[in-house]
Amino acid sequence: MSAAKRTIPPLYAFPSIHDFPPFYTIQPTLSTRGKQLQLWCDIILQYCAATKTPSLSTSTTGPSPSSPSSPSGSAPSASAALFTNDKIRRRLDRDAITTIIDELVKQGNAEWDHPTKRDSCLVMWRKPEQWAAAVAKWAFETGATNSICTMYELLHGELTEGHDFHGLDERTMVKALEALAHDGKAQLFIGATDIEMGVKFF
Repeated sequence: MSAAKRTIPPLYAFPSIHDFPPFYTIQPTLSTRGKQLQLWCDIILQYCAATKTPSLSTSTTGPSPSSPSSPSGSAPSASAALFTNDKIRRRLDRDAITTIIDELVKQGNAEWDHPTKRDSCLVMWRKPEQWAAAVAKWAFETGATNSICTMYELLHGELTEGHDFHGLDERTMVKALEALAHDGKAQLFIGATDIEMGVKFF
C-alpha cells in the first residue's frame, strides 16, 4: 500500500502544528528543540489516548511490531499516522522519533520494550500512579475492597465497563497495580500470566 493511501483513525484530527513542515526536523537550538519535543510528546499522548494505542515503533513503514492488534500488512500503523504527513510530504526519520520517545521516557510516559534496541515502546498517556488512583477509586466506590478480583475482570469485566481503565493495555495495568501495592493499598497474587494475576484492594 502506498503512503498516499494511509489514513488516520476516523474522527481524529491533529493540531495545526502537525501540518507545519519545520516541525518534522529536530531543531538545533536547545530552547526551540525543547519546545518542539514537548509539542511532539503532547501530540503523541493525545493521539494514543484518543485511539487507545498502547505502543509505538520507531519505524513508520508498517504496523508497530509491539502491537498484537496490528497484523502484518495492515495500515496505517500508529507510528505512520503520527509521524508521517502525506499532505505536506513530511516524515520524521527514525533518529528523530527515537529522540522524541526518549523525551517521553524521561517524563515517565513511555518505556522502551528493549532499551538497547530502542525500536518500540509502551506508551502510557496516563502515568501508572494516575491509573492506580482511578482503579482504587473504582474499588472503593463499588465495594471491591477486601475482595479479590483478577486482572481479566479489571480489564474486561462487566463491572468496569464505562471506566477509563476498561480495556487498558495489560502492561500498563500491571504497573498501576504495582503502584497500589507499593503504597499498601493492594496485594498482588501472581498468576501463570499477567492476565491471571489477582489483586486484593484495601
